[in-house]
Amino acid sequence: MVTVFLLILLSPLIVSAVIVIITYGLAFWIFPGGGSRGPHDTLTRRIVGVVLVLVGETICLTVLIVMIPFRSLRPGPPGRKLGAGRVPVAVLPGYLENVATAFMLQRRLERVLDTPVRVLRPIKYFASLDTLTSDYQRQIEAWIKRTGASQVDLVGHSMGGIIARYFVESGRLRNKIRRVITVGSPHQGTALALLGPGKGARQLRRGSAFLERLNSGPTREEARITGISSTHDNMILPWNCALSPRGDNFIIRYRGHIMLLFSREIIRLITRELSQE
Repeated sequence: MVTVFLLILLSPLIVSAVIVIITYGLAFWIFPGGGSRGPHDTLTRRIVGVVLVLVGETICLTVLIVMIPFRSLRPGPPGRKLGAGRVPVAVLPGYLENVATAFMLQRRLERVLDTPVRVLRPIKYFASLDTLTSDYQRQIEAWIKRTGASQVDLVGHSMGGIIARYFVESGRLRNKIRRVITVGSPHQGTALALLGPGKGARQLRRGSAFLERLNSGPTREEARITGISSTHDNMILPWNCALSPRGDNFIIRYRGHIMLLFSREIIRLITRELSQE
């Protein structure tokens, strides 16, 4: 009985470890997206970096798996009031993510940006990107109205970044979006989307009709777009498919896909971009 209880208790960690091993096996050997070696890397530094990213991604993925059942959790009250000259932020969660998985990102952004931050709530995990976009539009408009702002900044992780870009590229919320920052988003698709259930996952496959329309449309200048990607992303295969075809790109290393949600380096990059006039 004790053994069964321990297996149930540790099952999220075991599942996470298996997923990390498989995805990094694919990333390193089957879908290499380019070298991830820095100009001053030593063998010891690379070994330590890889070990840390494997352990860190396993822990972060375990947290996400535990939080998956809390999809219906509603956002709490903002931790900050909108100050003069500030712009509120809306965080768009990724595939199988929700308010709970992005809670730490929300609180950190509120603290460093000193502005209200809200994580949008997915109506369904496996809905199409068009359906999620329509529902997120209602949430963003309500968030703008609640804060009394005229514009909002969008920060999207993984699939959320693609939806954030879709708002700009499709002309939705015209003149209401100031900046878009995507974090680990499959702008060119990902090979792993073949394994994901739901229409949203199918739309993130490489060469999908949705991504082709998104990337081939005319460039709109009404909102600045910035992409952040990691050479050690184990869910965007190959990792360079996370490079945004619009705006600037920042490339970091030794951060797994889910680790990006918890990375202080990501917070610094987002803060720097959103703090610029």
